[in-house]
Amino acid sequence: MALDLTTLYVVAALGMLVAGFVHLIPVATGRFGRWALLWGGGHLVVGFGTMMAVLNDSIGITWAPNTGNPAAVVGYALIAGAVLRFARPEARLAPLLGIAVLLAAPLVVSDDPAHFPFRVAYLSVVRASFDIVVVIAALRLARRESLQTGWIVATLFAITVPLFLGRAWLAYHDRIGTQLTGMHDGLGAWLAAGQIAFIIFRTFSLLILQAERGQNALRNQMERDWLTGALNRAGLDRVARKLAGHAADRQPASIMMLDVDRFKALNDSHGHAAGDTALRMLADIARKALGEQGHVARWGGDEFVCLLPATPIAQARAIATRIADQFAQTMAQYGPAASAATVSIGVVEADAATPIADLIARADQAMYGAKADRGKSAAYDQAA
Repeated sequence: MALDLTTLYVVAALGMLVAGFVHLIPVATGRFGRWALLWGGGHLVVGFGTMMAVLNDSIGITWAPNTGNPAAVVGYALIAGAVLRFARPEARLAPLLGIAVLLAAPLVVSDDPAHFPFRVAYLSVVRASFDIVVVIAALRLARRESLQTGWIVATLFAITVPLFLGRAWLAYHDRIGTQLTGMHDGLGAWLAAGQIAFIIFRTFSLLILQAERGQNALRNQMERDWLTGALNRAGLDRVARKLAGHAADRQPASIMMLDVDRFKALNDSHGHAAGDTALRMLADIARKALGEQGHVARWGGDEFVCLLPATPIAQARAIATRIADQFAQTMAQYGPAASAATVSIGVVEADAATPIADLIARADQAMYGAKADRGKSAAYDQAA
């Protein structure tokens, strides 16, 4: 079955040009970051390069290969750079773009029709290489920010890698004909059609990523305490439900209740700004002590709840002691009047059968036991 590659390449060129303008318009209004400028510009350049290939085959523009092919290389580099910049706004793109310029340079002077198969093979390998860069960046982004659409973007770009490499192999063995467009049959035509299809599918993939990132940012804002950056009760409830969903296969967990001793005295003697600073310090100290697996939530006022998945109570006690000691040392800077400001901590070991509200209540009781013991900085509930 023969395929009309002329129509497919025209559709691909128009699709990339439209995608380029769609991304550049929001950039002009300041709604998107510089990643959209790179993504939109890259698609415009690749769309231009694709159109040059069509015009060269259709009306014989002699200079089309010398401009279209280098444009395709630079455009693909810009698209890869857009994903890198989206993932990390501080990413340095100069090395990537420098490599693209070097790769594009030979194509500026290569217009011999006899070298057509080698140009196709060369371009296909270059495109596959830039797609691999995108796949790696998208996978890292998906894991780091928990973006489910990152896996989709990685898949869309990963699929084209073997398609490009397969077409490069066919071109190197002179099995793709003498021009890109026109009616073609065989494996080379189907590989080209597959490339075009997935290239069109992924033109708006970063918009999907941006939408999910924005949704996550909004949810994070709604579930965070504005003063300390800790989870609020809504955020704590979501985390608790998530942990409960994995209760069957999780290791023993622990819960801590933290409360600042003599918090009112600190506010009265040094002002509410000092009290706010103390709360932020305690939240920061707790986050560092718990690490990436733990969760810190502001329960209310000067009280915090810490969830420690896969943490037995003995280990949780050691963490609680470290938090109490570091907080006491930090608060010593406020002088004698505030030096007595410490933190009381109650610790309980969680189990799958006990509701989170009951566990927090037990941790609260243990914390009040610590407050009653003036000679200690923390007390612990021994019950499992």
